[in-house]
Amino acid sequence: MRQKEFTQEQIDAILKAEKEADNKYVIKRLMVLRLRAVQNMPSKEIGKIVGYPPASVNNILSKYFNNGLESMLGENRKGGNKRYLTQSEENQILQGFESQSEEGKILIVADIKEAYEKTVGKEVPKSTIYRMLKRQGWRKVMPRSKHPKSKPEEFSAYKKNHG
Repeated sequence: MRQKEFTQEQIDAILKAEKEADNKYVIKRLMVLRLRAVQNMPSKEIGKIVGYPPASVNNILSKYFNNGLESMLGENRKGGNKRYLTQSEENQILQGFESQSEEGKILIVADIKEAYEKTVGKEVPKSTIYRMLKRQGWRKVMPRSKHPKSKPEEFSAYKKNHG
């Protein structure tokens, strides 16, 4: 496979972008471009310097030649935070349920999920709702459990003799 050549204009743009970059991943991608453009290093050597496997170096170069310098400057996040709503929008959804909780009524996550999905306009997993509740500071509060066959008089008698 033949290497693509960099023009002087491309090299200048890469060097300028590298000076202005502040994200370490962007800097590493730009360093890959600079090492290939200025010093014409092979992918294996660039990978050793930058800490990427040669295949990743080739992917970066290919992405640059197909999509331009702008494709190198983004954060390039594939996963992570895919929230559908802002924190204030989440808070608005929960305000409708807050009055129920203050009255001592049991909140059902399925109801909150339904309201959330109605706002977002698509189906979401239950875990999304539980994470939202945690982010908003909601927690599960339940009375202390008590066995239905427990006898309080026996318990107090035991405490008197053994306490």
